[in-house]
Amino acid sequence: MLKTKSQKVKKEAIKPHNRANITHNIPKTLTGADLFCQALADQGVEIMFGIPGGVVLPLYDRINKYGHHIRHILPSHEQGGGFAADGYARVTGEVGVALGTSGPGATNLMTAIANSMMDSVPTVYITGQVVENFIGTDAFQETDVIGMSMPIVKHSYLVTQARDISRVVKEAFYIAKTGRPGPVHIDLVKDIWFQEAKYKSDPKMDLPGYSPIAEHCSDRDIAKLDILLEKKGVKPIIFAGHGVELSGAQAELVEFAEKHNIPVASTLLNLGNFPQGHELWAGMIGMHGDAVTNYATHDANLIIGIGCRFDDRITGKLETFIKDTTFVHMEIDPSEIGKIVPTELPLPGDVKDLLTRANKVLSNHTFPDWWDQINKWKKKYGFLDFKLNPENDKKFLSQPRIIQMLSEITNGEAIVAADVGRHQMWTGRFYRFKNPNSNLTSGGLGSMGYGLPAAMGAKLGKPDREVWNISGDGGFMMNVQELATIAEHKIPVKIAIMEDKALGMVRQWQNLLFKGNLSHSVLTNPDFVKLSESFGIPAWRAHSYKEAEKAIKEARKVDGPALITFMVDPDEHVYPMVPPNTALGDQALKDSDLLQDKAHKYDEEDLLQGHT
Repeated sequence: MLKTKSQKVKKEAIKPHNRANITHNIPKTLTGADLFCQALADQGVEIMFGIPGGVVLPLYDRINKYGHHIRHILPSHEQGGGFAADGYARVTGEVGVALGTSGPGATNLMTAIANSMMDSVPTVYITGQVVENFIGTDAFQETDVIGMSMPIVKHSYLVTQARDISRVVKEAFYIAKTGRPGPVHIDLVKDIWFQEAKYKSDPKMDLPGYSPIAEHCSDRDIAKLDILLEKKGVKPIIFAGHGVELSGAQAELVEFAEKHNIPVASTLLNLGNFPQGHELWAGMIGMHGDAVTNYATHDANLIIGIGCRFDDRITGKLETFIKDTTFVHMEIDPSEIGKIVPTELPLPGDVKDLLTRANKVLSNHTFPDWWDQINKWKKKYGFLDFKLNPENDKKFLSQPRIIQMLSEITNGEAIVAADVGRHQMWTGRFYRFKNPNSNLTSGGLGSMGYGLPAAMGAKLGKPDREVWNISGDGGFMMNVQELATIAEHKIPVKIAIMEDKALGMVRQWQNLLFKGNLSHSVLTNPDFVKLSESFGIPAWRAHSYKEAEKAIKEARKVDGPALITFMVDPDEHVYPMVPPNTALGDQALKDSDLLQDKAHKYDEEDLLQGHT
C-alpha cells in the first residue's frame, strides 16, 4: 500500500459544518480568492475536486486556509474530478463541486458537465479564465467556455467583479439543486482573485424569471386519472424514472402502485427506487431491458410516466410505441411533457407531491386479466434471470453470472458505479439494488470512463457504504489514472473489471449487424493486476467462478482499494436486445433472431443507422 500524508486526512471523519464557526471572526473585506473559498464554505461544501493551473493559482494559494471546512481532492485528470463530483452528488443528494483552470482544464470538464446535465445531477463546475482585458485576444489558454458550456448547463456565469462572488455562488448552488437538478457553470477571470470586496454571508439572490417548478397541476387534474384507469380493457404500466429518486418519492410510488395494482417498470437510472422483490415490480425497461418488461410495455395501452423522459432507449420505434396508447406524464420539467410522446394527461410538478396527492384523491383499482397475461410472459421467458449463460464454459466467465454473484455476496447493499457497455446493462439487470442513490451510471450521455471516478466520489460522499466500480476494460482505461488518486487517499473503492479485450458493446453490434467485421474494437490491455499493484492496490485475476467468489470475498476484507479482473467471454451478447428503430415487442432474444437473411423481420437499413 502507498503511504502518504493524505491518508491522515482520510481517517478524520468529515463533520457537518457549524455555520456559526464558519462565519465567526471573518474580516468585513476579503480578497476575491478568500471570498470564493468562504462562499463555498457558506454553502456547506465539504469536498471538492480540482486541479490547479495558472489562472487559478491565486485561489489555490488560499484554499488550504479553508481545509478545516473543505477537503480538496486532487484528481489525476479534470474529467475524473468532474465525474467524481457527479458521483458524490448522486449518493449524497448534495451539490457536487469540481474545478479546472482555463483552457484545457476547462475543456476537460465538458464531458462531465454534459453527463450531469443529461442525468439531472446537482453540480457546480468552476473554471478559471484569463484576465478580463485579455478576453477575446486569443490569449494563452483562453477558451470561450461560457459559449461551450451554455447548451449543457442550467445556467452559466462569467464573474468579473469580486463583489459578485458571494451572490453568484449562492445562486449557483440554489439553481443546481432546485427544480429539475442539473449543473451550473461559474467562470471567473484571473484578476478577480486580487480584488477586494465586502463579505456577505447571506447575499440576496437576483434570479428574475427562474422558477424551480414552472407549473403546477390541481387535484382536479390528478383526479382525471381515475377516468383513464376505469376505461374498459385498460392495460396500464408505470414507467418510473430518475425523477423518483431525485424527489425522494420511493414510498409514495409504492403506495401509488399498490393502490392501483399496476406493474412498475424501472428505467436504468431508477433502479433501487422500487423494491425489486415486490410483486408489482416489472423489471427494467428498454433496449436491453427484461423480456417480460418489454412485452408488457409493447402490449400496454396506458403508460404512466413518473419522473422519466421517454428517451429513445426505452421507447424503441416511436411510431409503434405511441400507437393506440394513452400517456400520462408526471414530470417536474414541463418542457419534457409532450416532447417525445403525445400526452393525454399532463401532470407537471414535483413527483413526490403529485404522488402524495394522487394517493389521496384517486380510487383503488385492480387489473386481474392484465396480470394474467403478464404472468404468462413470466412463465414463458423467465422473469429477471432471462437467458443466463450456462456455467459449463471452461474457457471464459459469464459477465451476468459474475454480477449476480457480486449482488448475492454484497446482499444488494452496495453502491455500484457502472461504466458504459455490456457490463452496464447486465449490472442493471442482475444486480439487485436494495437502496436508492446506489445505482450510479452515465445514463443519458453514455460516457465511457465514468465508473471509476464516480465510485471514488461516491465513497467520499458515503464513507460508511460499500462501493464497487464495475467497468469494462475499455472504459476503465479511459480514466485509469484515477487509480493514483484512490491509492494516494486510500479511498476503499472495490474495482471489478470485466476483461474481454474488446469494446464489448461495439463488438456485439459488429458481430450481429456488421457481419463480424471487428473494425478497431479489439484491445491490447496492460496487466491489470501488475498495474494495480504498482499503485500499492491489492489485485486478483479470476479465470473460474471459484476464483471469482474467493477474490470478491478477499477484496471486501481489504482496508482500502482493491481490484479484480475477471476474464470474461468477448462474444457473450446482451439479450434481450431491441435493435434500433424496431418495436419493443420485436426484441431479439438470441443471436439467430438477428443473424438471418433479408426476409427477417428487422429492416437492414434501420439496424445499420442505429447507434450503440
